Amino acid sequence: IGGFLFGFDTGVISGALPYIRDDLLQRYAGDPAALAHWQELIVSAAIVGAGVGSVAGGWLADRVGRKAALLLADVLFTAGALAMAAAQDHCVLERRRALVGLGVGLASVTVPIFIAECSPPARRASLVTVNVLLITLGQFVAYVAGRWRQHYAFSFVPGTWRWMLGVAALPSLLQLGGLLLLPESPRWLERRGRTAAAQRAARRLGVSLSPPAARPHLSGGAGPPRGTPWRLLRSRAVLRELQVGVGLQVLQQLCGINTVMYYTPSILQLAGLSNQAALLLSMAPAATNALGTVVGMRCIDRFGRRRLLLSSIAAVVLALAALGGAFLAAERHSPRLFLHGCPSRYTWLILACLVAYLAAFSPGLGPVPWAVNAEIYPLAVRGVATGLAATANWVSNALVAQTFLTLTQLLGGSGAFFLYAAIACAGFLWAHAVLPETNGLTLDQVQQLFGGEGGGGGAGGGGGGGS
Repeated sequence: IGGFLFGFDTGVISGALPYIRDDLLQRYAGDPAALAHWQELIVSAAIVGAGVGSVAGGWLADRVGRKAALLLADVLFTAGALAMAAAQDHCVLERRRALVGLGVGLASVTVPIFIAECSPPARRASLVTVNVLLITLGQFVAYVAGRWRQHYAFSFVPGTWRWMLGVAALPSLLQLGGLLLLPESPRWLERRGRTAAAQRAARRLGVSLSPPAARPHLSGGAGPPRGTPWRLLRSRAVLRELQVGVGLQVLQQLCGINTVMYYTPSILQLAGLSNQAALLLSMAPAATNALGTVVGMRCIDRFGRRRLLLSSIAAVVLALAALGGAFLAAERHSPRLFLHGCPSRYTWLILACLVAYLAAFSPGLGPVPWAVNAEIYPLAVRGVATGLAATANWVSNALVAQTFLTLTQLLGGSGAFFLYAAIACAGFLWAHAVLPETNGLTLDQVQQLFGGEGGGGGAGGGGGGGS
């Protein structure tokens, strides 16, 4: 449910933003730049908080355990959601969204690690992708919950955005209760020397642990050097893993995914739709994102991480170019200023391009960075390294969210999406050069892949029996 929380927050703020904007108009009606600035700050505050939470989450996950870190994430998210609903003004709302972001950041690091350490090699990536699926499902549920009361959910209720943000506390309370029933990660318990507890947890989860002799870092043989996690991060193998992991997370965000997810209703308003119509139609991209992630979940362990990612990026380049072209055509018949929607005959073309973009992104570029990051790092630094990669994701996310409306003012909608297409094209070339294939390998075999002389772009291998 940690992924669901992330997705739910993304979807809720997307739907609430047009109503928050209506409130902001009462103060900034004559200042379009300030209006755009505060919308960007409210969206990006949670992202900045998530960046901080992901750094702390990686350290906490290694220090106190995966389960304890997730429990703290739920407490922060619940408190933040309720506090947002009671926010007195937009300044307070911005700060309280940062509190929610802390919880989301903690969960974004810990959940993929926990799943990867509790999964058999043959299904590890698809099970990690379940977390990404729940992100997309959370986005879709948030869209539906935020649109559907009588006709359009809370659209006719006073204080619409308060209801939409406050209801986000419900899924976090559900996860809090579920976590109390789960054991700790067997790999983390074993690393802490609690072998008996690790075996009990492994039996309860239905997984097996590799013999210590097969894992040099536990048996005393060659392997990652001993020392603090921050010292281990400087080893050549871990630095190479970080290059791949951090690069994938940055690429995922710089392709503009959360621009689409946060601002879909606003993008559709540009095409001339009312608030309620834009909110209703924004469910189509959200549903596409969820369905595409299901496809990715079915394909990632069958076709491999590398092939799925590269094909996804190539399709994303084409979809972003088409979206930029649709906006270019629309801009010839409407003002360039993004803040005020105006009628356009290209409404449906823009919506179709948004759907095509998410259909291209969701099977590969959505889940693969998280799946790869959950499996490529040594156990001794897995939490910290995954936290650094997740922080890169959130910082890139914040950069894109903070600059999107400004970009549309400077470059127009077409220029912004053409820029994202160029970044995706460069990312394809980079990923083709550096990403090895880890499909079917145990977590320990993945360490050998990155630590040896091989492991180039086309590396791969068969799976083993341990986790």
